This record gives sequence, structure tokens and C-alpha cells, in this order.
Amino acid sequence: MPAENLDDTAKQILDAASRRFLHYGYGKTTMSEIAQDCNMSTGNLYRYFPSKLDIAEMFVRVLRMEQVKKLREVADAPDLPPAKKLRSFFLTKFTLAYERFHDKPKSYELSNELMNSRPKIAIEWENAEGRVLAEILRHGVDEGDFAIDKPDETVKILQDAAYRFTSPSVFHEGEYDVLARELNGVVDLILDGFAWRAAKQTAQKARENA
Repeated sequence: MPAENLDDTAKQILDAASRRFLHYGYGKTTMSEIAQDCNMSTGNLYRYFPSKLDIAEMFVRVLRMEQVKKLREVADAPDLPPAKKLRSFFLTKFTLAYERFHDKPKSYELSNELMNSRPKIAIEWENAEGRVLAEILRHGVDEGDFAIDKPDETVKILQDAAYRFTSPSVFHEGEYDVLARELNGVVDLILDGFAWRAAKQTAQKARENA
């Protein structure tokens, strides 16, 4: 079932499962325990979700939907120039990842299980966020702030550059303020490169029109 169309029972199952996943860990949670928490039979639970992994996948799909919504709010902010949108995009991603994973071994365990068992989920997540990032880059090109020939390819490069700060890897990393300062430094380098390219492109057009 699509994450957008969950009925009340499916939401109850996800809520019960997520509490167990994040408290006891994915490996120590059983389908019978989740069913018990929902006051339903294990058989009824299996009618909604064929396996524990399917529950975990849906839980992450719902998280992704909520995160993309927050990132889209950044992209759609009418008063933010492209450079500030780009910085806010990555800082928002970082903050959400930090809150979800840092010093939270059970959350990290769940993420690792899904990435190993169903890697397509991570790819779908990256692609969904990448589409929002591409909109920000195209806005920057339209405004003349960014000079980017292939925004879709640039999206992948930027995601790779920020991976340390915006993925489950923050579980192993340092404190929020330190990482946020380092991420801002990475974004500064990216924006400096975009500005240099834009200035170079403007100068080239001026010479052609002279």
C-alpha cells in the first residue's frame, strides 16, 4: 500500500512497531510482539504486512515522505534566494539525520538492516530528495546565480559531497555544532564554485556581445 494511503490499522501497526524497533532494536522485535501491542492476532498482522521487514520498509517510506515535504518547503520558500535555499536544504537534511541517528544505535541498526536487505529504499530516498535539490539548482540557473550545464548530474555530486553529514553516518560523528560548522564550510565551497562559474559565464557572454 502507498505510504500516503495508510488506514488507521496500518498506522497503528507502524506506530507500535516503530516503538519496539527504536527501543529494543529491529533484531529483537517479533511479529507476535507487534501484534500483541496492537491487540490483534498475529495472523491479522500478516494480512497487513507479510513480514517484519515490510513493516520496517513502510516505516522508512513514511519518514521519507515527511522529510521530502520539509525539504520541499525549503525549495518553495518564495523569499529565499537560490544560494540560501541550497544551504538550508543541506542543513535541514543534516538536522533531520542527526536527530534520527546520532547516538541512537537502534535507529542505526534499523537503517543498516534496510540498506542491506532492501537497498532500493535508500536509492528511492536519495532520488526523491534529489528531485527537490534539482529544482533549487534550476532556480539558481534561472536567476543567473548558478552556472550549471547539467543540474541532474550536479545533484548527485552535491549529495556525495554532503553524504557524511546527511546520512546514517552521523551516528558515528561528533557534536551537532561541530558538524554543522563543517557542513557550512562544504556549502561555502560549493557556492563559491557556483559563483565563480556564473561570473565566468557572464564575462564570456559580455565578450561575445562586445
